[in-house]
Amino acid sequence: MTKWVFRGLAGVLALSLIMLLTHSLRLWGDKQAYQQALAAVGRATPAPTPQDDREAGSQSKPTAAPTAAAPTATAPPAAETPAASTPQPTPTPEPIPDEAAGLLEIDLNALQAVNSDVIGWVEIPGTLVSYPLMQGEDNHHYLDYDWRGDPSVSGSVFLESTNQPDLSNYSLIIYAHRMLDDSMFGSLRFYEEEAYWQEHPSVYLLTSDGLRQYDIFAAHEAPITSLVYRLDLEKSHLEQDFLDFCLDSSIIDTGIVPQPEEQVLTLSTCTVNGYDARWVVQAVLRSSWERG
Repeated sequence: MTKWVFRGLAGVLALSLIMLLTHSLRLWGDKQAYQQALAAVGRATPAPTPQDDREAGSQSKPTAAPTAAAPTATAPPAAETPAASTPQPTPTPEPIPDEAAGLLEIDLNALQAVNSDVIGWVEIPGTLVSYPLMQGEDNHHYLDYDWRGDPSVSGSVFLESTNQPDLSNYSLIIYAHRMLDDSMFGSLRFYEEEAYWQEHPSVYLLTSDGLRQYDIFAAHEAPITSLVYRLDLEKSHLEQDFLDFCLDSSIIDTGIVPQPEEQVLTLSTCTVNGYDARWVVQAVLRSSWERG
């Protein structure tokens, strides 16, 4: 009888060890995908804090992406053919800034294998803003869950649920918590000073299609009932009214004036002045590069 009891206990112990090993390997794989993405952009993972348990990593300098060569102009037609204008060469695309060159090395497929809600990566070079970009079925889930789908006080950085996942809307809104340790969107508060904007003037979005650069033009506190959070700006032809409001409300003067046909990105987070307003940093799309 005692022999069978010991055999039973040994079987239970072996099964428990197998389950523990399987769970550990899954967590290790998730962590590897995230660490590899951070290494690609040449940033260290933020140090652990009571609100952020990610491990610190090594920092490496990103390298500039190669510049595409300009195509050669087509030769003029032969004399016996009807006259035609000589095609002009296509302008050479601007090279990706050194500060963002490493973003194209991020393996979004590896992150999406962990969570299919990953639609890209958002970064402001030189700041703590460098995270997977999520999109859920609503604007509540990722307030309390990290990019892996695990419960988290810090939540995630996520796109407005009604925006198109291909980022084709005129107005894009990205949300995240204002953490006390400046993680997530906590560092956006520093855009109260023009000097900080001068040091960190651009926001980059990486998707499966390529990389986009948005130049920051405004920072201010926006009521939740303002045009900033209207989702029908194009349908109601309110683009110019929206831009006028943002520029008039901004507490920094960047000299950048977006046009109504240019896409606008709003980074939105909490304020310290109650629940009726949000602190926003807004940027206009100025450059994009396709994946090679």
